[in-house]
Amino acid sequence: MKKIYCLLAVVGLGLGLTACSTAKLSQIPSYKLQIIQGNELDQSILNTLQPGMTREQIQMRLGTPLLRDPFHANRWDYIFIVTRDNQIKEEKKLTLYFDNEGKLVHAEGNALNTQAQPISTSTTSPTEQ
Repeated sequence: MKKIYCLLAVVGLGLGLTACSTAKLSQIPSYKLQIIQGNELDQSILNTLQPGMTREQIQMRLGTPLLRDPFHANRWDYIFIVTRDNQIKEEKKLTLYFDNEGKLVHAEGNALNTQAQPISTSTTSPTEQ
């Protein structure tokens, strides 16, 4: 008699586990966190950037850059990304180039799209300097 109950319990457990498939679990609504990474690039602050500003002045306005490449000491990269449910909702990038004296020469990136004129003091590319 005990064997029959054990057999019924195993069959019932097996049927119960097959009902819990991942396809059905993905249909259950759940809260997805909004993840914010990087430095927030506010357009009013970006409009104050001027050629000739020092690294310290820029760091006071924008914060510490997310990426400082040791092979390109005259380049700072700022990135701001907002994701929700593993999908990128907002992404802004800003790259600043400095001369050998530590003064801002050129800025580029999609964070500057709404700005009237790009920041630049010369017509040569920063990689040519």
